[in-house]
Amino acid sequence: MAFRSTLLTVFCIGIFQFSFAQDVVLSDSLKRIINSYLPKEKVDACWLLAREYATVDSTITRVLMGEISTHQKDKAVASGMLKAIEGNLYEAGGRKELAIEKYKEAIQLLEDSNEQVKLGQVILDLAVLYGKDNQYDPFKSLSIRANDLFRAAGDSLNLISSNSNVGRSHQLLGQFDSAIVYLYKSVAIIESYQPEPLMTKIYLRLTGNTYNNLGVTYMEHRDNQKSLQFYNKAMELKRQLGDPIEVGNMYINLGGIMFGQNNLIAARSYLDSASENYSKASYINGLLLCKSNSAAVSNEVGEYDRAITYAREGVMLAKEIQDKYNQSLNYYHLGTAYSNKGIPALYNTFMDSSMVKAREIKSRNMISEILNSQYEFASARGEYQRALDFRNQYFAVKDSMFQERKSKDIVEMETQYKTREKDREIAFLNQENELKEASLERNTFLIVGLLILLGLVIVVFNFLRYRAVQRAKSVLQEQKIRMREAQIKAVIDSQEQERKRFATDLHDGMGQLISALQLNIQSMSQLNGDLSKRDELYANSTHLLKDVHKEIRNIAFNLMPQTLMNEGLVAAVQELIKRINSANQLQVKLSVLDVSQRLGEVAEVSLYRIIQEFLSNIMKYSQASQVYLGLTQHEDELVLTIEDDGIGYDLSKFMNSEGNGWRNINTRLNLIKGELEVDTQEGRKGSSILITISKENIISNKDQVTADNLT
Repeated sequence: MAFRSTLLTVFCIGIFQFSFAQDVVLSDSLKRIINSYLPKEKVDACWLLAREYATVDSTITRVLMGEISTHQKDKAVASGMLKAIEGNLYEAGGRKELAIEKYKEAIQLLEDSNEQVKLGQVILDLAVLYGKDNQYDPFKSLSIRANDLFRAAGDSLNLISSNSNVGRSHQLLGQFDSAIVYLYKSVAIIESYQPEPLMTKIYLRLTGNTYNNLGVTYMEHRDNQKSLQFYNKAMELKRQLGDPIEVGNMYINLGGIMFGQNNLIAARSYLDSASENYSKASYINGLLLCKSNSAAVSNEVGEYDRAITYAREGVMLAKEIQDKYNQSLNYYHLGTAYSNKGIPALYNTFMDSSMVKAREIKSRNMISEILNSQYEFASARGEYQRALDFRNQYFAVKDSMFQERKSKDIVEMETQYKTREKDREIAFLNQENELKEASLERNTFLIVGLLILLGLVIVVFNFLRYRAVQRAKSVLQEQKIRMREAQIKAVIDSQEQERKRFATDLHDGMGQLISALQLNIQSMSQLNGDLSKRDELYANSTHLLKDVHKEIRNIAFNLMPQTLMNEGLVAAVQELIKRINSANQLQVKLSVLDVSQRLGEVAEVSLYRIIQEFLSNIMKYSQASQVYLGLTQHEDELVLTIEDDGIGYDLSKFMNSEGNGWRNINTRLNLIKGELEVDTQEGRKGSSILITISKENIISNKDQVTADNLT
């Protein structure tokens, strides 16, 4: 029991990494910037350096804080920056409550400033602190807030960090799909981002953290293949950084996969590799955890001498940092090993030592494990009286643990009961006061006057209410009629435009090609044995026939893609994206998750035309270079996401434009009862569109109006 739970605890400790935007390896380069003559650069450099050194050298950090105070002219901003760095120092010193207080003060001071990126960094510091404290809701909400600030500022490097943390917060809350979306947003930025030489180390660290978190997410989702893929990517980057602690953490994660597959020897091998790296950094806590768990694994696989070696090293490390729990645990592993080797004297010695340490820290879980082991050992040796004594002590400890839990439950129930009783009492008193007030109020009016006034009020109120209801119904009906007329007009206009385009394509494209082909045929009939001329006309006619075939395929695709009818929405969208990407004007990336092979006909056609319309608008107006398109099917809904990196626009102008684009989109959305959210702003880079359709509106329905009416 102790071995299993302990081992699991270790593999969870280093299992994921929060993403920060600091890296001490930049210090020499940043020191050179501090000596520049530009105050703004000097302040920004001191800000980065101070946040870096907060974890390693508080003296240098204080010097840098003085530089910020001197050169930052906006005193409110300077105060906010200094309080944030104080929060970094408190956090590095393990004073969590004070760190939270300073971060919150810094956020208040920076909120109304122009330093929105620094505000986002402080918010992310606070979010990560909550995440480390297992407070996942504030971790998520604050990470999202920081993410919004970085996106608005167009800060790609910090977006890698914030997207990774948002993704991790979703995973910790059991929201796998959302976690994957945000983590892959980080990956998308990583793949397109070219860091400046000064920022290369930060970029590598954030990239490694993102890959590590993807590995964690896939491992917790039981996809070990993808988990290993991303762990190995992260390991390569951590090795480039040369940070032995982070490399050790990656070995811990890889060991976690082996442990989950019950491959204990491989898990121990990774623990040994982690120990080597922790030794390079003199990271005693990491070493201690590795030794304790390696001892447990060795006992489990029957390698008792190795277990003794690991446990003795664990005892020495635990004594060095005065960790009595791990002293007790490693004495326990020593006793277990000597028991299995058949040396009862040493078993008793180490179990007694383990019990002493466990009692010093009042760890009843550890005490109960030791007593249970002593009971089994005595029983196996036929020492039944001792075994009975140990068993009785074991049950006494277990009973006290149960009673404590029971007492806590009772206290909690009593508190809840008293709270409810107090609420009832307050409610009763409030009701009694209300009755008294009502009685006093009624006595101030004459009964006859009150009755007359009340009657008049009721009559007038009902009359006005009736008129208001009728007026509202009339207005609503008129709105519905106008909306329907607008939808019909949009459909008709769309059809007419499509017919005009179709006629133009036939006349200008097909007509000219067929005329040319006809001339070739006439010329061939007039030849008098000129074989070379006939072969030339034949080759030209063959080329014209190929052009006719290509033109027919293009016209047919624009009318109704065969891929959409034969293979469904996903295949049709992939074909559309392929055509767009081949033009090298815009690059569209598609992500599909759990989407059914075929949806209802109406849903497929409507969604395809909506996607086509939005992509057309992006190509025409947004000046975008990258578009992300996501299709995700959940248990009860289908979600379509379209994001681009182009210029934002005024949504109201788009909705009220004279063109049919918005009306066509709205008509198709109404047909499938979809909900649309558009996040865009004129002058801001990047726009996003979210469309949600419930499950019942994406299934096939023969009674629905066919989507051909809207093609």
